[in-house]
Order: sequence, then structure tokens, then C-alpha cells
Amino acid sequence: MTFGETLYNLRTTRKVTQSELADYLKISKSLISMYERNQRKPSFEILEGIADFFNVDMNTLHGINNSTSPQNNFTQKDERDIQKRLQNILDDLDDKSALNFFNGDEEMDEETKELLRISLESSIRLAKSRAKQKFTPNKYKNKDKED
Repeated sequence: MTFGETLYNLRTTRKVTQSELADYLKISKSLISMYERNQRKPSFEILEGIADFFNVDMNTLHGINNSTSPQNNFTQKDERDIQKRLQNILDDLDDKSALNFFNGDEEMDEETKELLRISLESSIRLAKSRAKQKFTPNKYKNKDKED
């Protein structure tokens, strides 16, 4: 499911008009329409506003927490692997790392570190999901449907 489809589904199931959402975000109604048709991608600030408005997390906006989405079919082993990979990446971003200093000599603040962590986790989950879809043998793909 694309971001636009997710936004449209959230908005219509909660009976929110494009105008109401646009007013809340302080943007034009036509911009909401473009997001829903996947003609434009929202900025991070707009994504945060949409997530706040609908009281969902960023993963939900990107279709990762959607119960009908294949990305949600992670085993406990998959979840441990995701968390382990995430922790390894974050551990590599120590004080001596170049990525820790993103704006000249200023150290990354805690909010930025948390946003980076969320983004990395989302990316790892998406990669894991795509790998599962691509490399799962066909004889196991429809097993859940038969039971």
C-alpha cells in the first residue's frame, strides 16, 4: 500500500475531509489531494503532523503496521533480528563517528537521534519484508490461506 492510499484510507475511515486535514496542517487542500494520488511526497514535518492528527505512528503511515500488510508477518526471530541490526547500526554511530556530527561541529541532539532511529528501524523492516516476499519459496507463501 502506498503512502497516498494509506492517507486516503485513514482520512475516509475517520470521516475527515481534505479541507479539515489541510486546515490542521496549514497547507492547501490540493496538496492533500496530490499526496493521496502519490503525485507529491510530504515533508517530514507534514508527515509528523499527519501522524499526530490521526494519532498513528510513522510506520503506520508508510504501511508497515497495517495488519493486512505483509510487512507485519514477522516472527519473533525476525523481530529480534531487526532489533539486533538496528542496535548494531546505532552502536556504530558513537561519538567518534562522522554521522554523529551532522551540522559542522554540532553534536546531534536527542530528538534528531530518535528520528534517525525511527527512520532506520522503518528501513530495516521494509528491507526485511521485501526480502521475505522475494525469497520465500512459493510452497510456503499460501500456507496461511489454506489453514
